[in-house]
Amino acid sequence: MRRCIVLGLALGFVGCQRAAAPKPKALHVVLVTIDTLRADRLGCYGAREVATPRLDRIATEGALAVEASAHVPLTRPSHVSLLTGLLPTEHGIRDNVSPAVVPRVPLLAERFRENGFATAAFVSSIVLDSQSGLDRGFDVYSDRFEGSGGDAQFLSTVQRKGEDTVAEAVAWLGGQRGRRVFLWLHLYEPHDPYEPPEPYASRYAGRPYDGEVAWTDELFGRFEDALGSLGMRDATALVVTSDHGEGLGEHDESLHGFFAYQSTLRVPLIVRGPGVVAGRRLERPVRLVDIFPTALELAGLAPAAETSSGRSLAPTLRGGPEPEEATVYAETLVPLLHFGWSDLRVIREGRFKYIQAPRPELYDLRDDPGERQNLAPARPTQAQAMRAALATVLDGERRQRDASTEPGPSQELIERLGALGYVGGSGAAETGTPGADPKDKIEEFRIVNSLIREALVAFHAKDPALSAAKLQQVLARGISSFEVHYYLARALVAQGQAAEAGRHFDAAASHAPTHAAAWEGAADCRLRLGDREGALSRLRRGAEALPRDARLSAKLGELLRDAGHVEEAITRLRAAVELDPSVASYWNVLGMTLGGRGQLAEAERAFREAWRLDGRNQHHAYNLGLILLRQGRAAEARPYFEQALALDPRFAPARARLAEMGKRAG
Repeated sequence: MRRCIVLGLALGFVGCQRAAAPKPKALHVVLVTIDTLRADRLGCYGAREVATPRLDRIATEGALAVEASAHVPLTRPSHVSLLTGLLPTEHGIRDNVSPAVVPRVPLLAERFRENGFATAAFVSSIVLDSQSGLDRGFDVYSDRFEGSGGDAQFLSTVQRKGEDTVAEAVAWLGGQRGRRVFLWLHLYEPHDPYEPPEPYASRYAGRPYDGEVAWTDELFGRFEDALGSLGMRDATALVVTSDHGEGLGEHDESLHGFFAYQSTLRVPLIVRGPGVVAGRRLERPVRLVDIFPTALELAGLAPAAETSSGRSLAPTLRGGPEPEEATVYAETLVPLLHFGWSDLRVIREGRFKYIQAPRPELYDLRDDPGERQNLAPARPTQAQAMRAALATVLDGERRQRDASTEPGPSQELIERLGALGYVGGSGAAETGTPGADPKDKIEEFRIVNSLIREALVAFHAKDPALSAAKLQQVLARGISSFEVHYYLARALVAQGQAAEAGRHFDAAASHAPTHAAAWEGAADCRLRLGDREGALSRLRRGAEALPRDARLSAKLGELLRDAGHVEEAITRLRAAVELDPSVASYWNVLGMTLGGRGQLAEAERAFREAWRLDGRNQHHAYNLGLILLRQGRAAEARPYFEQALALDPRFAPARARLAEMGKRAG
């Protein structure tokens, strides 16, 4: 195509030049995250003992980033960085049970949906269920897990088999013909415990992690085949990565989350799609936050420079030069948040990586990829310069300190995560190195983590005494963290020891004031002891720490009403229904409180909303009938009493009202 342009209007010269060819645009974007996948276990990254032919083929047909880095070696905060384009210092999610994502942070799915894409996510771990805060922007967010209905199936509820996740994702794709699609597929198989099916269990005997990787490659292949059979393969930008790696014994770390070495931070990043140059290799370090703007640009959408800390790799993937060296930030706050030891903060500039710790570490990753030779003592000037660069990042964190006031996760989720070793934490923590060096505490970490796991398993096996004994052993070691106090309090409650349990709930809340369950537990213990004012004090402090927690507001409102503080109760209950108008019980309690004050019209509106939200609850029907009756509208009230009785034929209040109305009518 040629176009003519005026070269000199005064002279009348007109010239022609060839217009730039339009950049190829992907109709669809598919993001695949394979949990706990080390880059060096894929053939395209040099592995020779693990067969990964399907992923290797994608790398041949597309591009591969040689040095891609996660920002946190934990599932949820890493995925938050990936789906927001923000560093953990910016989004405030530091572990797997931190409060939900700050509402003002846009997610990748939201950007696609607002541009007309059908959006869906299919996740395989409870760490990423809808409580994670990552479900915004998705038309479908599939997070159903096996056996989620009871304690007896406790450990089996935490994940979904990869073949089931893939099958559901493929079925959804099949129903989206004619629409542009953004799909996120999350596979959990390489995560501990490693249990590859046959033939991979036998083929990789003694190496179950490698067996899981090979099995995941087959699962990915099934999904990729479906893209082809649906006619979507060539029009799709396919991005494959991981949230973190696995220690596998390196630096004495078996799993992940405690240290910040490359064994758990280096991840694969493979991209194939329209315009992506086959065989392209990006040699310079890239980051998970770069995926956010890259995915948008590959789909031809506007960049997200105003919100993302990443930078688009799309020009490089299409054959352009590599961008300038990016500074890579990473962290783990597990030692600090869980055990009171030092946090670990990382900055990488090119081949050099600095780890801030009580004994700082400096590594040359080109000559020492296994991070065995600490250069910090021999190169103090370079170490100090990198520490100063890290301080710049952490200054940004301090400015974010007031970011999130979102409510924490449910106690059920906390307990399930704890049984997998996913214990701990509140939101942002102080920076620096205030405690013991984690390098000196790895053995104690193993012992303590094992005790906590055993305690949770014992609790769900209905043995709270054994659970409490295990946690008391942890406290005796000087570990005073949120999860230890919280789980110990739960075990003590189960044994009827409300006074002691209340003290541990208080300690848990002081460690993690953004976890509503700790405040609720503390209040419940005071009520059991007849201390209503003590309960009110805990709930007020919890509501102050979590002003957007609807459950805390509702619970506080109900207790205030019972204590005779009706005006304050109504204020709290109204706040609850504003924060979460989808919970019928909040509306019902509000209606009861308003009705008690004689505000009948407002009470009627509240009861009608409760009944609309939950038409299977006889109390909601009865209360609506009662408020109508109090307004002299007996004919309107009767059907609600009848519905309450139909829902529960033994519901005596409804039967009594109907009998009374019948008697009055003769």
